[in-house]
Amino acid sequence: MSFTNIIGQDRAVKILKSAVSNRELNGAYLFLGPEGIGKSTVAIEFAKALNCEKNNPDACDECASCNKVNSMNHPDVFIIKKEKDSSYIKIDKIRDVIYQASLKPYEGRKKIFLIIDADDMNEEAQNALLKLLEEPRENQILILTTSRISGILPTVISRCKAVKFNLLGQNQIFGLLMKRQGFSEDEAVLFSHMALGSPGMAIGFKEKDGINERDRMLNDFFFRKRAIFREDVCDEKKYVDLEESLNMLLSWYRDMLVSKFTESRDVFLNTDRIEEIFSYAARFSADKLARDIGSVMKTINHIRRNVNPKMALFNMALELERR
Repeated sequence: MSFTNIIGQDRAVKILKSAVSNRELNGAYLFLGPEGIGKSTVAIEFAKALNCEKNNPDACDECASCNKVNSMNHPDVFIIKKEKDSSYIKIDKIRDVIYQASLKPYEGRKKIFLIIDADDMNEEAQNALLKLLEEPRENQILILTTSRISGILPTVISRCKAVKFNLLGQNQIFGLLMKRQGFSEDEAVLFSHMALGSPGMAIGFKEKDGINERDRMLNDFFFRKRAIFREDVCDEKKYVDLEESLNMLLSWYRDMLVSKFTESRDVFLNTDRIEEIFSYAARFSADKLARDIGSVMKTINHIRRNVNPKMALFNMALELERR
């Protein structure tokens, strides 16, 4: 892959290609945008272009340097992210970045440090990184990605060049899923609608069997009558990713509310169950659906704040109960 193959991020790619071509590089970049839209992918292509042996604005994907980056084996390209069992990027990793940055590039023109989801750094780690940001070396580039700008200290933001990334259109995601991910046409149609502009989200739906997760949520909290009296309904362990499953439930209520105002099928997310959506939506007022959407959103916020999941689900079941 190279910049040429990046879909839907023309503005960001143009900025980065121009920087490489004109050698007008910043010491640090902050890639901003929603989750799953290609920030890390573009960062890797930027790293390849910076050290490509052909010295063009775009990576050749043929030279030894490009191949090493593709195989994650380049001695001058470092990828930093939180470990699976950790809730944040440990300061030891940032101290290692600082040490590595003090050394000359081993074989490339630039030493490149890509910090994925930089908002996973706690305040101590971000403050430790400030020294590098304040005194960047000519032979190093830092790239920070984030989908949650509120998690980045203002002092860090002010020392980076911000590059904004956009959500993709449904047709762009559909094409990507068909051509590069091997989705069937039916899968590509459904997941490109449910992705809400994020190709990464669409791919994740398939990998995590998202449709079964959605249907499990619907069976537990929408189709079952008197669900609150069934203890197994509020067992968070039955879901692969509780927050994502709740988002799937939210998409169902969102579609029912939308059906009150339009019959255009292009705007629905759950394209495989549109007839059911219209049928069930007719039984609820718009006000009730709006309240139910608020209940699901409140539950998602509770889960994010580590409120007891069983209690959060039970309270949601109470509020969603049909009367």
